[in-house]
Amino acid sequence: MKNYLQDGHTITIKNTGTDAILSGTPVPVGDLLAVAIADIPAGESGEGVTSGVVKLPKLASDNIPQGKALNIKDGKVQIDGTGATPAGKAWEAAAANTTTVAVRLNG
Repeated sequence: MKNYLQDGHTITIKNTGTDAILSGTPVPVGDLLAVAIADIPAGESGEGVTSGVVKLPKLASDNIPQGKALNIKDGKVQIDGTGATPAGKAWEAAAANTTTVAVRLNG
C-alpha cells in the first residue's frame, strides 16, 4: 500500500529540555503518551513506545482499580484528568500508597 507509514507502536520524541530524558520516562506528546525506549540527550530526538503495557510511577494517594482510565501530570499517573494528558488504562489495580501501576498505553 502506497500510503503506509509505520505500525504506530513508536513515535519520535524531540527533547527540547536541558536534561536527558531517561529510558523508561513517560513523555506526553500532545494528547498521546510515549515512554522513552532509550536515553534521549538534550536537544536530540529518540523513539518512544506508544502501545503495550508498561509500569509507570503513580500518584501515591490514588487507589486505582483495574481498567480505570488514567492520566499523567508532572510525571505521575493519576485518576484526575485536570491539566493532564491521557495515559491509558490501568492493567492491574494499584492501591493507595503504592508508587507504580501497570498501564496499557493510550488504550
